Amino acid sequence: MKGVKVSKIEEQSRVVDTLLLAFSNDPLQRYFMPDPSIYFKNSTIWFENAASQSISINSLFTTEDCSGVAIWFKPNFEVQFDALEVTMNDLPPDSLKDISQYFEEFQKNKPKDAWYLEYLGVDPSKHSLGIGSSLLKQTLEKIDQLHQPAYLESSNPRNLTLYKRHGFEVVTKLQFGNGPLINTMYREAR
Repeated sequence: MKGVKVSKIEEQSRVVDTLLLAFSNDPLQRYFMPDPSIYFKNSTIWFENAASQSISINSLFTTEDCSGVAIWFKPNFEVQFDALEVTMNDLPPDSLKDISQYFEEFQKNKPKDAWYLEYLGVDPSKHSLGIGSSLLKQTLEKIDQLHQPAYLESSNPRNLTLYKRHGFEVVTKLQFGNGPLINTMYREAR
């Protein structure tokens, strides 16, 4: 597999497309947006919001062909969520309390002094080729050069072994209402 590169604004639409495919079966994303048309419409806004901010600080990494994407935020970076306001009315009304609790806990648990992996996604047609692992390994090597910790939240139980293999440990388990179990994970500075 070829290397990982820092993504530029010109690649943002490809990044968003990859994430739309990668997260189409994600337990948390689909709990928030169970209707497929709402998922594609609103997840596009969510992924564009994250991608544009990550690109602006040179911390969005992709494979050469953009089949793998890692959206990172540097320590102490305050991610802006104002662009997501337009999507809030489409969230399932019977889950709003749970969704609000997830967001509150994410903010409370996220350490400010750590790199934050908001999204790691691979095009499903390229699963099981080691793309996610390689992308994670190569971006963590950059973080290790800075001797800084990393943090993420995972709603997909299949990804836990990947993250653990790369040094992340489960810190907290969160679950609200009928929502999925979320593992917050932390990796010490190296």
